[in-house]
Amino acid sequence: MNNDPTQELHEAGRQPPPGVVREFFLFLRTNKKFWLLPLLSALLLIGLVALLGGTAAAPFIYSLF
Repeated sequence: MNNDPTQELHEAGRQPPPGVVREFFLFLRTNKKFWLLPLLSALLLIGLVALLGGTAAAPFIYSLF
């Protein structure tokens, strides 16, 4: 087993970068910012309703309100 830091750095550089979603969840876990999850969920839900408001699903969304 070689504990050469340069070798470890080269090995880490060969790995594919994590995706945005995975990186965000790793950030939440390491920094213990779990209070961001409900905020993000609400923003995604509002964005989804706004996106679907301009499609054929609009009459079904408007009936919810």
